[in-house]
Amino acid sequence: MANAARGIGIAAGAAAAGCAMAYGATKLLSTPPPERCCPTERARRDTFDGLAKKWDSTVRFDEFMAGINRSRRRLVQRADGDVLEVAVGSGRNFSYYNSAKVSSVTGIDFSRAMLEVADGRRSELSPIQLRLKLTSVQKMDFEDASFDTVVDTFGICSFEAPVEALREMRRVVKEDGQILLLEHGASNWEIVQGLLNRSTQRHVEKFGCYPNRDIARLVKEAGLHIAVDERKHFGTTYSLVCKRNPP
Repeated sequence: MANAARGIGIAAGAAAAGCAMAYGATKLLSTPPPERCCPTERARRDTFDGLAKKWDSTVRFDEFMAGINRSRRRLVQRADGDVLEVAVGSGRNFSYYNSAKVSSVTGIDFSRAMLEVADGRRSELSPIQLRLKLTSVQKMDFEDASFDTVVDTFGICSFEAPVEALREMRRVVKEDGQILLLEHGASNWEIVQGLLNRSTQRHVEKFGCYPNRDIARLVKEAGLHIAVDERKHFGTTYSLVCKRNPP
C-alpha cells in the first residue's frame, strides 16, 4: 500500500512538473523577443532581387508538401474579368488563371528582378493578355474601380504598410468585384504564434517577409468585408475572398 501511495505521489509530482514545464515553455515561446530594427523596404526589395532567379526552386518543395499549389489553384480560379495581381513575384499563379473567365492580367511588383522572371512565363498565361508594371502596391496609379478581381498571394507579409496596401486594393477593385488573398500570418494557437514571433527577425532578414501578422485584422482594418475565410496549418495559412463592402 505504501509503495502504491509512493508511486501515485511520484506520478502526481511528475505530472505537475510536466504541466509546469509545458506552461513555462508556452509562456517563453509566446513572449515576443526584444524588439530589433527590421530591414527597410529597400533592404527587403534587395533581398527579393537577389532571390528572384532561384525563388521558384527555393519554395517549390515546401509549397508542394504544404499543399500550397492546390490552395493557389482553388483561389486563383475564382478570378474573372480584368485582373490585377499585386506582388506578382515570379508569376507562380499564371498557370492557374482560367482563360474562359479572365480577360487580362496586370501584374505589379516592387522587384524588377522578380518581374523579369515573371515575364519569362508569359506562355503559361496564354491566351490571356499580360501587362507587367514595376510599382509599389501602396502607391498604384490605376484609376478607382479599374479591376474586376484583385489577387494577392503571400504579399501582405512583405508590404511595408499592409493596411495602406489593402486600402489601395479596395480602391481599384470594382464595387461588385472581389479581392482574393492567400496569405501566411498569425496563428490561433498560442504556442505556434510564439514560435512565429521569435523567428520573425530571422525570417524577415532571410526572405523579406513578416510571418506573424494578423491578416484578418489587417483586412478588416482596411475596410474590406471577408466573405469567405478558410484556414490551414494551425491557422497560419489564410485563404480569403473579400468584398469592398458587406452585402
